Amino acid sequence: MLDKIKFAKLMLGLGEIYDKQISEFMADIYYDVLKQYDYPAVEQAIRKVIAIHKYQTLPKPAEIFEFLEYSQDDRALLAWLQVKEAISKAGYYQSVEFADPIISNIIMELGGWMELCCSQKDEMPFIEKRFKDLYRLMEKREIKTPIKLVGFIESKNYARGYLDKIPEPIKIGFDNKQIEYQTAKSMAQEAE
Repeated sequence: MLDKIKFAKLMLGLGEIYDKQISEFMADIYYDVLKQYDYPAVEQAIRKVIAIHKYQTLPKPAEIFEFLEYSQDDRALLAWLQVKEAISKAGYYQSVEFADPIISNIIMELGGWMELCCSQKDEMPFIEKRFKDLYRLMEKREIKTPIKLVGFIESKNYARGYLDKIPEPIKIGFDNKQIEYQTAKSMAQEAE
């Protein structure tokens, strides 16, 4: 969460650069738009906006927000790159879990993990386009629940009752803290 006092100093700096009086109301509006980000990210985004902003007017919150968030097309492309990474790391046999729940929901919409991994090379550009279109659509739904995408090994071992032989899924897009939390959570569930 963004520190309001530090943010106020940033706004005063913007006001000085663009020769604009920053009212409390204006600062509150900018703060409300940007408050979910941490201070270093907001400061860096403002510096980038200042570097490219061509007009003498104060940059709008949306301009700053663009540097904090990739465009929808950028996010869809980054998500697709994670899918390609997962295919190369896990492939058809391993189960996969994505930090971004939208990705796993789209893959289920496209037929599932094993189906995607069995796609022919010449089909991939069409699948990529469909994936990106679905990503832009599903992003508006604010999907929060990730789905574990089951690979061949887990599928067969589960069907045969070898529950102790199900490997952990390959995790894509998680930072180390998220992986540690997920591992601890699954170990706690197994202990119950």
